[in-house]
Amino acid sequence: MGLKHLLTNYWWGILIGILLLIILAFIIANLQMRWKISREVELLMNVSEQKKEEKESRLIIEKDLEILPKPVKKWLKYVGVVGQEKIRTVTFSQRGKMRLDPKQEKWVEAKAKQYVRVDEPGYLWHVDLPMIPVVHIKGRDLFYEGKASIEIRIGSLIPVVNVGSNKKVNESSLHRFLLELPWYPTAAIENYITWEALNKQSAKAILSYRGISVEAIFYFKEDGELSRIESLRYKESDKEAERIPCIGEIKGQIIVDGLKIPHRIDVTWIIDGKAFTWYKLENFDIHMDRK
Repeated sequence: MGLKHLLTNYWWGILIGILLLIILAFIIANLQMRWKISREVELLMNVSEQKKEEKESRLIIEKDLEILPKPVKKWLKYVGVVGQEKIRTVTFSQRGKMRLDPKQEKWVEAKAKQYVRVDEPGYLWHVDLPMIPVVHIKGRDLFYEGKASIEIRIGSLIPVVNVGSNKKVNESSLHRFLLELPWYPTAAIENYITWEALNKQSAKAILSYRGISVEAIFYFKEDGELSRIESLRYKESDKEAERIPCIGEIKGQIIVDGLKIPHRIDVTWIIDGKAFTWYKLENFDIHMDRK
C-alpha cells in the first residue's frame, strides 16, 4: 500500500490524527505552564519559620509615620495603616481591558492572577488573553530576588516573548512593584523605601533593592486620598530602549481587611508625547497575609 493510496483514501483520518496531536501538544504545554507557575508561586510566597521569627510582629503606631513627609503620613492615616500589622503577602484576581499597541482600536478582555511578596519586593503575575479564537495567549511576569522574567505564549505552547533577567527589565519590574505599592500600603514604611517631600500634595518614593534603585512620584488629594502615581520606566528592554513616563490613575477604591486601597486603575504610557492607556484593570478577591 503506497503513500499516494493512503493520502487518497485515508486523508480524513490523517487530518484527524494531526489535529489530535496538535490539541495534545497544547494540552501538555498548558499543564507544563501551570506546573511552572505553581512552582514559582511556592518559591515566591513561602517564608521559612526562621524568617517569620526574625520579623517583628507588632501593630503599626503613629510614631512609625513620624519621619515620613506630611502628605505620605496623611495618606497612610487615610488608608488606615495605624493599628494594623504590616502586610507580608497579597494575592488577588484581576480583570480588565487591554491594548498592546497604540494603533489597536479594539480592547481585549484580560483575566489575571497576581501574587505579591511585600517584606522582600517580588511578584508573579499571569494573564489570559483571548486574542485568537479558541486558543488564548498566556502571559507570565515574575520578579524574584531582584531578577525579572517575562514570557508570552500562544496557547501556552508557541513562544512570542521570552525575556530573561537583564538590567533594564529588572529595573522596570521593580518600578512596577513600586507603582503598585498602594495595593499593599504598609510597604511604604518598609526599610527598602525612602521618601522625599515635594510639596503639600506630592512626594517622591525611592525604592532600593538588591543593587537596583527606582523612584516614583505619588500625588494626593487634600483629604489624603491618593490620586495617581508617575515614574520614568522602561517599556522595552532592548539596547535602544529609554525610560518613558508611566502613569497609574486611580479610578476606585475599596476596604480590604481594614485598609482603604485602590482596586480600579488605568495604566498609561506617554509615548512621543502622546498618552497611550493600555490597561484598565480591576482587582478583586483580595487576600492579605500579615507578618
